[in-house]
Amino acid sequence: MEMGMEMENSIAFLLSEACPSIKFRIKQVLNLHTTPEAVEHLRREILQDDLVRKFISLQGPDGWIDCDFHSEKGVETAVRVLCEKGMEPTHPAVANMLKQLELRGETFDHGSLFRVGKILDELHLGGSQLIKAVIFAYAGIEDKYFIKEQVEKTLDVFRFVIEINKITDITIAHKGRLVFKQGVKWPSIYHLRLLAYTSGWKNSENYTMITKAIKKLMELSPIPSINGLYKSQIVAPGSFCMHEFDVDFDKLKAKDWMMWFHRMELLARLGVIKNIAKLESQVKELKQSMKDNTGIYSKKINHYYFRRWGPYSGMALERDWKCKNRYLSDVIFRGLLIIHYAD
Repeated sequence: MEMGMEMENSIAFLLSEACPSIKFRIKQVLNLHTTPEAVEHLRREILQDDLVRKFISLQGPDGWIDCDFHSEKGVETAVRVLCEKGMEPTHPAVANMLKQLELRGETFDHGSLFRVGKILDELHLGGSQLIKAVIFAYAGIEDKYFIKEQVEKTLDVFRFVIEINKITDITIAHKGRLVFKQGVKWPSIYHLRLLAYTSGWKNSENYTMITKAIKKLMELSPIPSINGLYKSQIVAPGSFCMHEFDVDFDKLKAKDWMMWFHRMELLARLGVIKNIAKLESQVKELKQSMKDNTGIYSKKINHYYFRRWGPYSGMALERDWKCKNRYLSDVIFRGLLIIHYAD
C-alpha cells in the first residue's frame, strides 16, 4: 500500500493505542517489520482478551460449542470472532472447531438454521452449506472439496445477477411479501464473504464477471427485502449489508456506517474497487475523512451493530468504546484495511 503521511500517522496511532488484536493484524496485513518475540507477546495477549476467553470457555473437550450453531454463542460466531481477533487456524481453539465442523457432516447445523438453511441452499439463496464453507474461509482454508463446490455455486449466483435489469423481473408478491420468482439465484452476505476470503477463483474472466455483477447491484440499489418461497413457506436469506451498494456518506446513520465498513472491506478484498468508479470514489472520501478527521473519525458513531458479535453484526475488536481512542482504533483499523485491499 502506498502510504501518505496521514496513513503513516494512522498506523502509528494504532501501534501505540490499539488493542493487541489490532496491533497484531495491522502488522500482519501490512507486512510491517516485527520480531518473533514481539509477535509471540501479542499472541499471548490476544489469548487474554475477554471475548476470546469467553468462546474458548464455551468449547467442549472436542472443541465443539454446544449452542445453536447460527447464533451469537455458536460455532459460526466463535470462528469468526477468533479469526478477527488474530488467532490462527492452527491454534487448537480454532482447529478443533473446524475439525468437528467437517466431521459432523450434515448434522452440524441443528438449531435455528437446520430446516431453513437447507431450503436456502436449495433455492440458491445461501444456506447451511454456504455458511459452512465461509467459516473455513475465515480461517484461510479453501482447498477442501465442499468449499470449492460452494465457490463455484457462488460464481453462478453472481453470473445470474448480471442478466437482471430490474428487481421486478425477479420478484412477485406473495401474501403481502416480496419473494423471488422460481429459479432465481441471488447473493446473500455469505456469497460475498466466501469470495472475499478465498482466492482460488480469481482469474481475469471471473474478475470481469464479478465486477459486472457488483456494478449491477449498485444500479439496482436500494434493493428491497426479498424472501425466498419454498412451497408455501417464506424464508429469509442473509441479506444483511446487501441492500445499498451506492451510498451517500452524508445520509448514513450509525448502523449504516457499520454495514458500509463491513461491505466495503469485502468488496475491497474481492479486488473490484479500482474498476468501479463509484466505489473508488467512496474510498477516496474515506481517505479524506481520515486525513481531515471528519465524518465518522470526528465523533463517536455508536450502534450495537459495531460492538455485538454474531453471525451478521460485529466489527469492534477493542474491549469497549468507553473512551474515544478505542473507538478510533476500531474505525481507523477498518478504514486502513479497506484502503489496503482496495489498492
